[in-house]
Amino acid sequence: MCDLDSVSDLTLTLRMLQFDKQVLPASGKISTSCQISPDGELIAICQNTDMLVYEISSSKMMKLTTTHKECINCLCWSPDSKCIASGSEDFTVEITHIIYGRIRRLMGHTAPVISICYNNKGNILCSSSMDESIKEWHVLSGTALKTMSAHSDAVVSIDIPKFDSSILSSGSYDGLIRIFDTESGHCLKTLTYDKDWIAEDGVVPISTVKFSRNGKFLLVKSLDNVVKLWEYTRGTVVRTFLWPHQETKAKLKYNCGLELIYPQGKDPLVISGNDSGSMCVWNVYSKNLVQKIDEKHRNSPLISISASYDKVATLSLNGECNLFRVH
Repeated sequence: MCDLDSVSDLTLTLRMLQFDKQVLPASGKISTSCQISPDGELIAICQNTDMLVYEISSSKMMKLTTTHKECINCLCWSPDSKCIASGSEDFTVEITHIIYGRIRRLMGHTAPVISICYNNKGNILCSSSMDESIKEWHVLSGTALKTMSAHSDAVVSIDIPKFDSSILSSGSYDGLIRIFDTESGHCLKTLTYDKDWIAEDGVVPISTVKFSRNGKFLLVKSLDNVVKLWEYTRGTVVRTFLWPHQETKAKLKYNCGLELIYPQGKDPLVISGNDSGSMCVWNVYSKNLVQKIDEKHRNSPLISISASYDKVATLSLNGECNLFRVH
């Protein structure tokens, strides 16, 4: 992402998402995460305690069985697209090779695991939990390297920049966003929404944090359905993305999907889902709402969005997964 303030709206080319195909129909099984592999060839989808791996080019589906005893909450691909980490309601994290099966089971959290992410080398995996902590794991040994007492409520989202594994961001239901040093585990910065941080009925819970590709900005979604882009080193919000007027005061029940996408040769886009299954698409530079899609996940929360190159996968809580492309 380039310097946001240097981009003129006159240079913008608005791009739309076009529906490509249905990956999975609604199944009624609990599905909370879909993730496109870093190489853009596969989609991992969780269903209850299992994972499905879909090959985009051939439309072939493979089932991976885990040893989780309760439903999977989150998935994350390793950087080489060969392994999938899964975090579960049973407090554990598993690492599964897509050919050889389970290779690690990580235990130590005392509540459901909600979010997981790899560093850019794939040798470190971080997990966050309803137990208010973040753990850092050594992938090869399965050892917990450190535990960060991060927040005063559930830590529901974490992220590490693609090209800088020295920092980690976290978002919590306590309404705070934190930036940690991954080496020391120390909190480097805490972000709040200043006067907007406290709502009339309490704090506004954070649902998702996601670094920009260059690691200089942090995209944050809260349960009031507002998405903000932070220049986190300065502690300032540089972009705010709002749904159509009638939905800006919404209170989301679910941590619905959020994604930044970077179509080659085109402007970056922000995509956000809501409880009713709709999703909005904004141009990052202009903040303009360029598309609103209502018909593909109607009446089920759009719980997960994942992008790679020009591909966007969307998943609703009822198990329906769709593939879109940027045109």
